[in-house]
Amino acid sequence: MRENLQRQLQEIMSATKLTTGRRASARLSRMGSGGVDSAPHTPDVSRVGRNGNRRTLEALRVSREAAMDINTEPSQSEQIVWDDPTAREERAKLADNLQWPSSPSQNSEPLPPPPTTETCPQFRDSMTDSELVEMAACDVIDQHMGQKCTTPPTKEQENDLLTPEAPSIAFPLANPPVAPEPEEEKQPPRFQLSSLSPQERIDYSHLIEQLGGVVLDKQSFDPSCTHIVVGTPLRNEKYLAAMAAGKWILHRSYLEACRSVGHFIQEDEYEWGSSSILDALPSITSQQRRLASAAMRWRRTLRGSSSEDEGAFSGWTVMLNIDHSRESGFRRLLQSGGAKVLPSPSPSLYREATHLFADFSRLKPGDFRVDVSEAASQGVTCLKPEYIADYLMQEPTPSIQLYYLSEAPSEENPNTPSRKRKAETDDAKLKKTRRN
Repeated sequence: MRENLQRQLQEIMSATKLTTGRRASARLSRMGSGGVDSAPHTPDVSRVGRNGNRRTLEALRVSREAAMDINTEPSQSEQIVWDDPTAREERAKLADNLQWPSSPSQNSEPLPPPPTTETCPQFRDSMTDSELVEMAACDVIDQHMGQKCTTPPTKEQENDLLTPEAPSIAFPLANPPVAPEPEEEKQPPRFQLSSLSPQERIDYSHLIEQLGGVVLDKQSFDPSCTHIVVGTPLRNEKYLAAMAAGKWILHRSYLEACRSVGHFIQEDEYEWGSSSILDALPSITSQQRRLASAAMRWRRTLRGSSSEDEGAFSGWTVMLNIDHSRESGFRRLLQSGGAKVLPSPSPSLYREATHLFADFSRLKPGDFRVDVSEAASQGVTCLKPEYIADYLMQEPTPSIQLYYLSEAPSEENPNTPSRKRKAETDDAKLKKTRRN
């Protein structure tokens, strides 16, 4: 770019010098010895001057078209009639400035804008050499500066303008953003069936799975179930365990209502113990009515508690001294209600236990029997097993004194020889009394 600029300037200066030399030689031929122009100004002489000036203007026009200048003025085609005596000084200054276009010299002076008809009402039809040089130089400079200003920004600059960089953070945020917790996926209801005929079990199991539920086919109570459908309330392990855990205990009509709408519905109207069910079944016994009412009462009580794992026996630590055939059922029932059941009826565990349930009448001769007096002395409440079901069923809670344990009977077998002799002696006395 700088080389092109200097080449254009040299063409302008060479054209100006050529015109000035021709005019100077013509002037010397016309002047006399006294230095006064003796040749009269005739039309022929003016025509010769115009021809030379036209050639000069043609050379300047070619150089300006090479610089792609579109600001041509009509006045540039007119003749030049005289030379400015300060042209050489201005050309020198312009040459110095054009050598370093991006760094203007301290000695350079700002160039005046070219005169126009708006700024100068008395604008002349002809222009001097210095004015023509100034216009050409200004056009070249404007073209050069316009190319620099209209240079398209690079891609990186565009990105910088569109997306400013974020300020650096020199300290952690006081309250950093926390990702929202994912919503828990709703689990399908889990059903157990009780006191139903085999055909009803098959039919309702298929219906529950068709509606999107899960069927738990187990003989004993499963703590993971959410609903239990009961044909008739019975005082068995599955019903009592569901009651102690606060589960939904529903009548079979609940599943029929779900079948009619094609999805699971609200359970309240179909719960055993609700007025809609009890009024529709006037033939149920008083015990079944108590069991149904107790199920609804415990569900409402436990659902309103603060702890989800709370049950009817929460806070109990139980020791069992029952025959092995029933011990597992009692253990599952107590654990379903939130009780902690100790592994064995050992005297070393008396300090941990809060309740002791024992049935000595069904223990075998070799089975271990707890010492009730020793357990009671260490703060253990020793009760009969019947208290567990009555505690769930009765409202208000029955008196605990009715279920206290007495001392365990002797382990002596009634068929031992000593008992036989005692029985024979009693029979002999009875015979003598009859004889008398």
